[in-house]
Amino acid sequence: MRIVRYLPLLLMLTIFGCENPFRPKLLDSSTSLVNSRSPEELLQNLEKSYREKNINVFRQLLHEDYRFELLSSEYSQIGIDMDGDGLRDSWWGYDQEIELTRNMFERGSSDGTLPVADEIELRLQIPPQEVWETDATEGRETWIVIPCYFDLILSYASSNSIYMANGTARFYLVQEAGNWQIIIWRDESNL
Repeated sequence: MRIVRYLPLLLMLTIFGCENPFRPKLLDSSTSLVNSRSPEELLQNLEKSYREKNINVFRQLLHEDYRFELLSSEYSQIGIDMDGDGLRDSWWGYDQEIELTRNMFERGSSDGTLPVADEIELRLQIPPQEVWETDATEGRETWIVIPCYFDLILSYASSNSIYMANGTARFYLVQEAGNWQIIIWRDESNL
């Protein structure tokens, strides 16, 4: 008689194994797609990618023709030889930016002087739309140019120290397929 009394319970355990029939599986509806439906959302996602050290989010924010441009006073210090002539150039492209940012997020500085930061924070002061510009260059009339003051803070818990850079960056943004992307990031700050 005891077995008959527990038969429904044994039957349920046999059918469902270790799963709880009263708690269905949660479906993961998350996506790796990053929405940047406005220039503000794009720049907020840029801050988020740094805070989370998420290279996959960062990568989606850049246009395939992306360029990072330096001030002429910085070429000799941090420029990269892009055209193979033995001289450091004033810019680098998409692949180099992804590699440099991945280093910062996962390996530390490219020259090995700084380890991976425990926390990275990029703070952008996004100005009101009245300050935004359009690029008057032929073929770029739909581009939006947003000058932002920035603070980049790398925090190291082990040494209780921080590395901080700040200045102005000028973001040239282009819209494709409903999302905004950075096509040029011009660093206008001095080292």
